[in-house]
Amino acid sequence: MTTTVDLAEFAAPKRDRWGRPLIVPPEGGKPKAYTRVSTLAKTLDDQSGLMKWMQRQAVKGVAKRADLIALAQSAGEDNQTLNEVVKQAMDAAESSSAANKGTALHSFTEAVDLGHDIDVPLDYLPDIQAYKKATAVLRVVMAEKFVVNDYLEAAGSFDRLVELPDGRMVMADIKTGKDAARYAVATAAQVAIYANSMLYAVATDTRTAFPDALDTSMGLLIHLPAGKGECHIHKLDLTFGYQFATAAAEVRDWRKTKPATLAWSATA
Repeated sequence: MTTTVDLAEFAAPKRDRWGRPLIVPPEGGKPKAYTRVSTLAKTLDDQSGLMKWMQRQAVKGVAKRADLIALAQSAGEDNQTLNEVVKQAMDAAESSSAANKGTALHSFTEAVDLGHDIDVPLDYLPDIQAYKKATAVLRVVMAEKFVVNDYLEAAGSFDRLVELPDGRMVMADIKTGKDAARYAVATAAQVAIYANSMLYAVATDTRTAFPDALDTSMGLLIHLPAGKGECHIHKLDLTFGYQFATAAAEVRDWRKTKPATLAWSATA
């Protein structure tokens, strides 16, 4: 048995000041801030490599602009100004370039999968052609729909729900980073959360189950590295991914504890 879904009802919800989606609990009542699925999935990621990359980019950006060096020297202990120096230095080093290309690729692939007639810039044509070839055996059932997982109190929009040639449906996530396939633990967790979620209608705050054919044990990572003109599909172990996601949720809860109490002195 499958469920008929009015896809027009599913849109992005309101968010709090930190960008967390506000979701009405299953039992009703006041909307509650849920963790973004992508944020939860990255909770246990080793961030050391990313931090070093950001430091290198900031140094490169400052080196390109004498005004940022002067501004940093004049800032003293003014953290707000120093933060602005870092931001502008990252911009000067074109740190957001890869992310912008990835966002553009996501938009182009979505248009392709939804059958929209678009003009793809020449620089992106090899990537889109590779994407079409790699995904030709998949039938897109849904794209970019908002879901909630009430057990983990997480919510977000998945990339694709696709049907395999054997009739099974699986969640698929498109990644455009060059190393996405090598470091896919967070992706497995992210896709596993989506697969174990429910569609959420913002207009009515109601939940709808996915079709029974959805396989929650396997997902797909569609690796489309920006600018490479190639696309490869990798299987994801969602049983492992959901265990990882559950552990991540527990860690986030532990971080909220306050083991240090009032100051205490051993003196009599």
